[in-house]
Parts: sequence; structure tokens; C-alpha cells
Amino acid sequence: MKKAFFCILLCVTLLLPATCFAAGDGLAAAEDILKQTLAANFTVLHTGDINGQEQGGDTAVGYAKLAALSQSRQEESQVLLLDSGNALAGDGGKTIQLMEAAQYTAAAIGTRDAGLGIERLQELSARANFPLLCANWLRVDGEQLFEPYAIVEVAGIRVGIIGLISPSIAEEYPDITQGCNVYKPSGIANIFYDEMVEQGCSYFIALTSLGYDGDYTPRDLGKESPWINLILDSNTGTVLDMGELIDQTNVVAFNLEPGFAQVGEYDVTTGNSNGMNTLYPAVYTAQDVKDLKADRKMEQLVASEYVEPSQEVEQTGDGNGTVTITGGGSGRMVYLLCFVGILVLTVAIILVMSRKSAAKGKKK
Repeated sequence: MKKAFFCILLCVTLLLPATCFAAGDGLAAAEDILKQTLAANFTVLHTGDINGQEQGGDTAVGYAKLAALSQSRQEESQVLLLDSGNALAGDGGKTIQLMEAAQYTAAAIGTRDAGLGIERLQELSARANFPLLCANWLRVDGEQLFEPYAIVEVAGIRVGIIGLISPSIAEEYPDITQGCNVYKPSGIANIFYDEMVEQGCSYFIALTSLGYDGDYTPRDLGKESPWINLILDSNTGTVLDMGELIDQTNVVAFNLEPGFAQVGEYDVTTGNSNGMNTLYPAVYTAQDVKDLKADRKMEQLVASEYVEPSQEVEQTGDGNGTVTITGGGSGRMVYLLCFVGILVLTVAIILVMSRKSAAKGKKK
């Protein structure tokens, strides 16, 4: 058995990634390995201010091309598909259905979405298989109306995603917001930051419907909540498709052209050797994806007539706004499967050889 154990140990050692031994000996090697372990690479795809635009065309990407784009990116990286608000149209049912089919990770309630009313938004939130977020719109007694944040496990780290809406909805929809308080975004965000940290989050994304100008802006949020890494905003005519670094912070804010004219893409690397995160932005327009084959099932769903579900659909997740991303990272998964396969085969060979050796010993 000792021989079998050492043989297995040798096999495991030989199969470990070579980078684990490339840093040298001692403490320096351990620090290098730790930095590599903490580093995570993932991709964020972002939509905002879709305003009910479903079909693709000369000026709109559309859900069918978005689904195809997301699937293609998942072949190279783990993907978070996020919407920063104002996606819902009509009574919101068809939009939620399309976003589910596109496999959104999370979305925020935008200022125009708020016009559907609390009851309808809660119905949609309970039905959706992704979190519909809004942290700073509460009852006057402090009751949370919607999931404030979601925690997503991606590429080995936990990402906290919080939804924040402009307090201006209190003036825009006085009947809907009666009996409610819509608090300053940064004040509520800073409260929930501690909760997300306690649950192991090390990267933070705010999905906001604030607008570039006004009393509450992404610039204000970034300065007052500098722990946020990435702000994806909607509800503004000011386009920040390649991002704006908020003054005196490391927070980057983005905003896209409305009507599904653009899809943002951000390649994120966390935990670099200098402790900093890196972000590489890009943007896709309808012309950029014109040669991309649309997802056929999504095309059919977009063209189909929406029928309101007759019964409640059980919401997925663990009840704590936690979602686990398992798509993408195919190279890593192939390595792990090969590793496990070889290990199992090695153990089987050792056991067979041990039995044969034991049988020979008995004959003698």
C-alpha cells in the first residue's frame, strides 16, 4: 500500500501545472503561486437602455445576435452577461423571457422599468431565473422590495453585483413610490459592501440607472464608494462606451447608446502581481456582428407571441442572491477532466498489479 501511495503521489506531482514550480524555492515561490491562484480572468458583456428593442437590424444588435456573441465568448472565457437597466417593455414579461433565454447573469431595475410598479416588478423578479436587482428602493419601514445584490462565483473568485436606481423616481412616479424611500445610491451601497465582503467578494460591479448629469451620477457614486471596480450605467444620453475613469479613484464607468445599438465587452483580470486589476473595454455594434450567425432558437423566441405564464415559476438560486457561473473556461475544464481520468486509470493499474503480486506471493 505504501508503494501504491507513493506512486499515486508521483503521478499527481507530474500532472501539476509547471508554473507551480517555475518560481524557485522558498517563500518567493510560495508568494508567486499565491498570486497566480488569486488572479482571475473573466469577461463582462453589458447591455443597457435596450428600451424594449428585441429584433436585430441595421442599427440594433438584438437578442439573437447577443446570445450568439455570448456563446462565442464563453468558448474562450467565463462570461457575466449583465444589464444596467431600462430593458423592460410592455408589461415586462416578454423581455424577461428573452433575457432568461440569453442566460443573463443579473440585471438592474432602471428608472423607466420602475414605471411598471412594485407589484409587477416583484412578480417578474420572482419568475426570472436571474436576479433583478435594486438595493436603494425600500419601504419606509426598511423592508427590501427587491434583491439588493447578487454574488457570482466566476473564474475562482466571488464577484458582488449591486443594483442602484436614481432617487428621481420618487418625483417621476409619486403614486408608485408612495410609502417608500429611494435612498442615495452610495449610502446604501456602502452598507451592503460589508455584507458582500463578509461573503468573500473581492471584485465589485454596480449596475446603475443614474444618468451622467443630475443630483446622483456615476461620478458621485465612484467617489463616495471607491471600493466599486466597475460601474455600468443607463438612463443617460451621454455615451461612455469606452469608459471614463472617475477622478481620484480606480473606478471606471461605462454607458452605451440606447436601443440595443451597442453591447459592451470588458475583459477583466484581477489580482495581478502588483495587486491591481486590469480592464480591457470593447464595444460591438450591429455592423460589428452582422456576419455573426444569430442564435436560431432566440430568433424564433423573439418572433413568437408572448403568453403570460399561468402559474408561478420557482426562482432559481439559493435564496441569497448567489449564482454560480459554470460556462466558459473550456481549456481549464479539459485539463481537469484529463487529470482525473489519468489519476483514476493510474489507481486502477496499481490495484491490478498489487492483486497480481499478492496472488503470486500466495502461490509461493
